[in-house]
Amino acid sequence: IILSLQLISVFSSSCSSSNFLKSRSKAFCKHPLKLRGGQQDEASGDVTPSGSYHGNYIAPQGEQPKASTTVEVKSPPSTAEAPTAAAPLASATSKSSKLANLQERTGPAVLMLGATFLLLKYTGEKGLIGLILLMQLGLYSEATGVVEAFQAKKGSSIDKIKSYPVQKWWWFMTAMIYSGRDLIMQHTSLTGDQMNIINFCMSAASLVGCVISLAMLSGPGTEDLYREYLGKLSCCHFSLLFLVGQSSFWIKTVQEYGLGWVLFPAFLVIVNDTMAYVFGVLMGKHKLIPKLSPKKTVEGFVGAGLSTVAIASPLVKFCIGGDIPNLGRHAIILAVYASLVSPFGGFLASAVKRAHGAKDFGALIPGHGGVVDRFDCQVVTAPFVYLYLKNFYNVES
Repeated sequence: IILSLQLISVFSSSCSSSNFLKSRSKAFCKHPLKLRGGQQDEASGDVTPSGSYHGNYIAPQGEQPKASTTVEVKSPPSTAEAPTAAAPLASATSKSSKLANLQERTGPAVLMLGATFLLLKYTGEKGLIGLILLMQLGLYSEATGVVEAFQAKKGSSIDKIKSYPVQKWWWFMTAMIYSGRDLIMQHTSLTGDQMNIINFCMSAASLVGCVISLAMLSGPGTEDLYREYLGKLSCCHFSLLFLVGQSSFWIKTVQEYGLGWVLFPAFLVIVNDTMAYVFGVLMGKHKLIPKLSPKKTVEGFVGAGLSTVAIASPLVKFCIGGDIPNLGRHAIILAVYASLVSPFGGFLASAVKRAHGAKDFGALIPGHGGVVDRFDCQVVTAPFVYLYLKNFYNVES
């Protein structure tokens, strides 16, 4: 429709211009003309260099040059109605695209849940702990990789610090040994004091190594390289704190409270994320945080929260079971946290991706992105669940 109206407008403009030129040509024929560069003699046809050209027309002899004539071409009145006609089509296309994306996400999600179920059925708590350790590796690798890829596009000079890759994974090992100290002590003869000494020595070695790496740099642009290195250092340590540190509470929860109290909050977050997407597709009109996560809507956030709280009580009976006092109340409290606070882990991840020009943190899971994309909300829930159970669930049980 818009293309047709534009063609009509162009045709009308050309017709107006054509009529204007025809009227001008009739006026010129009544007088001797001053041609560009001279005056033409009617009898001999000779041209004398006394003429002048005045932009839009040739002035007849004896006539003062007039101001340039401007032709105003008005657009057809129906053009303003084109966006209104196109709006329903754009809305329908957007909804069909969202539904197609939902179908693409459903298959891998079902496969992930099925694989996790089989793993836990045959390996139990040990299998879950092993899965968490692999997830922590993926979380750290993807989060730091997004920043490194962005700086590489800008022309990174971090390659001058040859020890950076070693330092990056040294920090990861230091954090993993600290967060998994209970596991290490269970399977070795090391004591808590010995683990403290090992962690302290590894931290001190990383500090000395960082300073020596910076001191060995020289030449022009050293200050810029300092900033780039310290930026990556901050990224690595924030990834360790926010992703690896918080996810380590899953291990403590499964060891002290059992497998069910890890699965139940995880299902709450999955339900909340899924229902936020469904309500956003079907009813979403108002953006929640458009600058950080343009696809999130107020309707999706509210609908997901109500759905998560509604399913909490039957879901906790399925995951935990048994005759536990106030089990439904505990379930609702965890559901409220999973609805109101956990989504902000996803908002923060969206801000990181937007700041570094990345669509996803990885491509491990089709339709979902990487490990961080799938567990950014889950890691925010893990420490709250453990601390809540330790301070409230233990007292009543």
